[in-house]
Amino acid sequence: MAVEGVHPARLIRDEGAWSPRQGVGPAHVRVWRTELGRVAVVISGYGAENDLETVLPLLREEYPDDTVDFFFHRPMDWAAPAYYAELTSDDDGGTVTLTHIAGDTLAARLGPALYATEDPDDHATGWGGA
Repeated sequence: MAVEGVHPARLIRDEGAWSPRQGVGPAHVRVWRTELGRVAVVISGYGAENDLETVLPLLREEYPDDTVDFFFHRPMDWAAPAYYAELTSDDDGGTVTLTHIAGDTLAARLGPALYATEDPDDHATGWGGA
């Protein structure tokens, strides 16, 4: 049973210049322990946006004993609005599907650390374009 005012998710990783391999630009990776045996990974930034099929398996390998839920946050820039998305991949990990969600939906799940650790150059004010 959750205590009112205390969010059960706990931020366990906040890595601002994570790069899985040469050729994939840096991304902001944050990980929350949402319950025993389960983590939520939020990948932010343009660095991994076009190579999620490579990034998700690499991050999944870092948490071999956990069920991993993936989310993506694209910061706003001059050409496009910000958004949040839930990421799912097929069984072989070859195809990643982005399902847009409201930032507040994710914040309700992960707690206030979601917005408190956003990239400083993101002007989305936590709404994720939704």
